Amino acid sequence: MSHVAFEDPALPRPGRAVHARRRIMLLGLTPEQLEERLESAARARMVTRVLAEGRDPRSAEDVPAGVRARLATATTWTPHRIARHDVAEDGTEKLLVDLSTDAPGREVETVVIPTERRATVCVSSQVGCKRRCHFCLTGTMGLRHDLRADEIVLQVWLARQLRPIRNVVFMGMGEPLDNFEAVAQATRILTHDRGFGLAPRHVTVSTVGPSPEAVRRLAALDTRVAWSLHAADDDVRARIIGTHKHPVAALRDAFFEVVGKAPLFVEVTLIDGANDRDEDADALARLFEGAPTEVRFNLLPMNPIGNALGPSARVDAFASRLKASGFFTSVRRTRGDDSRAACGQLYATPRARRAPAARPV
Repeated sequence: MSHVAFEDPALPRPGRAVHARRRIMLLGLTPEQLEERLESAARARMVTRVLAEGRDPRSAEDVPAGVRARLATATTWTPHRIARHDVAEDGTEKLLVDLSTDAPGREVETVVIPTERRATVCVSSQVGCKRRCHFCLTGTMGLRHDLRADEIVLQVWLARQLRPIRNVVFMGMGEPLDNFEAVAQATRILTHDRGFGLAPRHVTVSTVGPSPEAVRRLAALDTRVAWSLHAADDDVRARIIGTHKHPVAALRDAFFEVVGKAPLFVEVTLIDGANDRDEDADALARLFEGAPTEVRFNLLPMNPIGNALGPSARVDAFASRLKASGFFTSVRRTRGDDSRAACGQLYATPRARRAPAARPV
């Protein structure tokens, strides 16, 4: 996959004087764009180093006053407040980030999943989602807002204030390919060696694959790619993902074009009686038989979301069947479900309001 530049229409065009430009969000700038605005590579390196450490360069004592003053003239900060911070029994942390301090409706949830040494941050690309996956509460919100690149990067910056971050996964609220330009800009900032410095293999963009054309856009990202598939049979998948329209085989071929020789990660949320039969596992094996690259399955028992759907009791048997067909298969352990931070449980709303139940499959 190639690493290319993206032009964000909210960003300044090269060659225009700093004083002639409006201030834009600092967290949405690549190091090169920041260098242009600050008119100095050294100043830009100093600021991006502080940002990558999860600190605020506007108040950092090791950033000279002159640099801070220029920063205030050339850029502005992403408005936000932490409306809620929950910690689950297993240490998983969930932040409700209010991105519209002067108006309601731009609240988004971010999850930080700790390990012994470092953590993974699960970021959101949108407030809500229009894909209507029946195992996911976020889809019951509908799509409310696309997030800007700076609002996506903000989530990682906030997470770095809590723990050292090794991995970033776009598996929170929203469908990344429905907000591609902002996601692309955010991944450039996160993986830039003078930005947040995350290794591309430690950033994963997970998508349902809205269409083959949308999937092919992923080829421009220097990240890992995960396909949120859930079923190989088109009829079964359509019952699970309410907006499934394109044949699974066509989506598969587009994903293979994107990943090239890199592994394709395939995610399957197993729902009791819906997609967890032996024939469902066999259909997945047939779909990827003779694949041009390695296919790795990641199975997720469905997490409770307050409706009639339930987690499969056949996860281990399902995994064994895929392994017997020669596929690397892992089972993702549920994290943070007691604070509604697990996969499928994100729903940005104050505690007093109750999230609606998803429709049964």
